[in-house]
Amino acid sequence: MNPEFQRNLWLEAAPRRIAWAAVTLVLIYGAALMLSRDIPYGVSGVGDLGVVVFSVCAMVWGARAAGASVLTEISDRTWDYQRLSALDPWAMTWGKLFGRTSLAWLCALSGLLVQTISSVIVGKPALIVLFVFLISLAILLQAISMGGALIGVRKARAEGRVARAGGVLGGLLVGAILLSWVAGSAGFQRGQGFEGLSTALGAGSNPIDWGGAYWTSTTFRALAVSLFAAWAVVGVWRLMRLELQMRNSPWVWVGFLIFLAVFAGGFMLRQGGMTGALVSGVLAVALCAYAAAFAEPADRVRMRQFHRHARAGDFARAAPLAPSPLAPFILGVVLTIAAFASSLGGYIRPEVAQAAALMAFLLRDLGVIAICRLGDRPQRGDFAAVVALGLLYGVGGIIGWSVNHQTGAALFAPLGSAPLMSLVSGLVQAGIAWALVVRRIGPSAPPSAPASVPAS
Repeated sequence: MNPEFQRNLWLEAAPRRIAWAAVTLVLIYGAALMLSRDIPYGVSGVGDLGVVVFSVCAMVWGARAAGASVLTEISDRTWDYQRLSALDPWAMTWGKLFGRTSLAWLCALSGLLVQTISSVIVGKPALIVLFVFLISLAILLQAISMGGALIGVRKARAEGRVARAGGVLGGLLVGAILLSWVAGSAGFQRGQGFEGLSTALGAGSNPIDWGGAYWTSTTFRALAVSLFAAWAVVGVWRLMRLELQMRNSPWVWVGFLIFLAVFAGGFMLRQGGMTGALVSGVLAVALCAYAAAFAEPADRVRMRQFHRHARAGDFARAAPLAPSPLAPFILGVVLTIAAFASSLGGYIRPEVAQAAALMAFLLRDLGVIAICRLGDRPQRGDFAAVVALGLLYGVGGIIGWSVNHQTGAALFAPLGSAPLMSLVSGLVQAGIAWALVVRRIGPSAPPSAPASVPAS
């Protein structure tokens, strides 16, 4: 048995803890059964309680335990010893991910058992698809929590501080809120292409239009969440490789970006054709570039090494050192060119021109983030970058609007009202920003030691 899984199993699922959990669950289910005796369809209500128990245990308790699997080791000062152990990254990953959440899973699976028994009694159809969706969603949340903790540990080490559970959880929450705001902004066409995603993840039962075909909502949700859960586990494994001082190739990160672009574009294929699908892919990978820019630790040495190898044409050495936002930016440019090519022969659709302007401003924003995070106090870089971007878009947009309405605002945001002006303005600002980044990084020097690779 995996030693890490066995150790966490002893700690989390000890007989005494299992006994207390069993007593608690029996009391909960027993009380629900007693209350439902005189209520029509009361047994079905007990089954619904089983789903609630699963959600609380697997998605809330389990996610918290998965994130704490690394942060607790940090606080107990045992993480460095574990990093020196003979366990390979995959064994360390699943040993922590499923070992630390073992008791939460035992309690959660009892809820599915109660739901199954209730369904058999009332004669409901099989709930296999629902169970696949719930289990996949729980694994997705747990993997995201553990991945966020590993990112927090890497950033804290690079910034000379200690990763805290509150800081990691707060960072995940703030990051999700900011990305949702960005996705719904005018620069992202107010979420065009993401309506289908919100419908797919909602609670409705209407068929889901994806890839030009209609899918049963329950089946599509189960399949989609399962795929994202698998990608999340792969991401945690790659982050664990970095913690164990191993190098990651960039191709898995590129594969996920292509998958995400195809997934997002499938919702727009019927409504907007191939051009609309490609533009939706541009928006999706652009969001990934923003997320990667903040998730990756600021490392001047690695950026100098990447710049040196890339300038020398040694792409085999430069690729593992490439900053994580580089792949989504390049893919976004390729998709934008493909969208432009697919619209030839007719008029250039406004969303294609706006996507080109978006890539120009994305390049500018990545430069602004790099400037802030490569300063003398990298621990304050994330906050400084958010403030700087807020000023550029907020204050700059207000000034531009007051001067010449949408045309003036297009100088400070990728708007569809004047996409060519936005494109030129974004490229000029990007050139200034990256000139300052190169100056801040300093001259390239020969690499003195292998650097850690971005979480790609």
